[in-house]
Amino acid sequence: MKGITKALQRTPHNLTSRIGMAKKSTDPEFNDYERKFAAIEAACQKMHKDSVVFRDSVSSLLSSGSSFSGSLATLFSPMGAEYNLAGKHPQAETTVQNITTYQALMEEVRETLVPELELIESRIVGPCKELVEICKKIRKTITKREHKLVDYDRHNNSLNKLREKKEKSLSDEKNLFKVEQDFELASGEYEHYNNLLKSELPHFLGMATRFIDPLFHSFYYMQLNVYYIMMEKLQSFADGKYDLTRKDIENIYLEQRGDAAERIEELQITKRIVSTAKMLQQHRSASGSGVPGRANSTSRTTSHTLDRKASTDSYGSYSAAEKKTFSPQSHAVSAPPPYTAPAAGNGTNSTAGKKAPPPPPLKPKPSYNNVKYATAIFDYEAQAEGDLSFHAGDRIEIIEQTESAEDWWTGRLNGVTGVFPGNYTQVE
Repeated sequence: MKGITKALQRTPHNLTSRIGMAKKSTDPEFNDYERKFAAIEAACQKMHKDSVVFRDSVSSLLSSGSSFSGSLATLFSPMGAEYNLAGKHPQAETTVQNITTYQALMEEVRETLVPELELIESRIVGPCKELVEICKKIRKTITKREHKLVDYDRHNNSLNKLREKKEKSLSDEKNLFKVEQDFELASGEYEHYNNLLKSELPHFLGMATRFIDPLFHSFYYMQLNVYYIMMEKLQSFADGKYDLTRKDIENIYLEQRGDAAERIEELQITKRIVSTAKMLQQHRSASGSGVPGRANSTSRTTSHTLDRKASTDSYGSYSAAEKKTFSPQSHAVSAPPPYTAPAAGNGTNSTAGKKAPPPPPLKPKPSYNNVKYATAIFDYEAQAEGDLSFHAGDRIEIIEQTESAEDWWTGRLNGVTGVFPGNYTQVE
């Protein structure tokens, strides 16, 4: 609470000093020390951050390398010796054998570098962290000195205003005495922190420089040692197994890959799954008929029409009309009952000299408004795009239907059109 009160008291002076309406004291000597300290402080923080990042990154690299080798071993030998991958694929025998060696090598590298990481923690990260904490304490003292400087300027400006006032009232005289006391107190506190920092900051800057330089060199050689250990281990593993003189890494990878990518592309399981509706449409297009099972109905209708044409040759006009009536398209929708022609034996002789009787009136064509419905007896949830979902008891309008209930039919429900299994419904 005390700090909040002081902050509110300093706010007017901070605002007026920023716009040039109040005098602000400066100390060039301290400002120079403060700039040098800020540079040392930033260097300490950066070195601490970089050392922590390097330590954690190397640790993650070792853990990832060990896990990577284990994953390769599992990939090439998913069931251990039971699968015998090397026996079934002799060209991969060398790779399978190298996996075990690589797995042991990565574990050895990790065990070798763990002491180096612990050395970085104790010799670099720990001291840098302590130095950063010391810098934070010094920064806190500098901040307090800035606050005391604001109090010093604030009371100094108030004192100068009262002293420069020509006609002072009794109240001004009382305030002058109080302001002088406040100024003396603020001046003493400011001088204490200012002189303390001006006398000790140079010593700290010199010691920090002598501390950071060898720390930086030690960190450099520790990093170099980590790199050398890793290179030596990996070099010993690669000697005699791989050609390390080649630098075209991309070409080496493409040569080793061979036609693996093309063979994977040929697998159907990698393709996008086609919806049931599209599969049904492709099947219909390939078979050359609109709906499975309709071709048989069409062929039977055509055969029936041809037979009746042969039995009614004497009635040419009627036969033509009947053939038109019993076209495959109209019969596929709803076939009318077959028409029985009169016996041709007597009819032809008795009407030889007479005008042929008019043909009987044609039966009306089947109405396309006779909509068929099917009642769902089971629930069905759409499995792919184009399927029609419904619940037991729903009344589905049938658009396309085959003779077999085991096929997929096309229907409409609640304005949505799609395909559905016929054996999930019962035709009304």
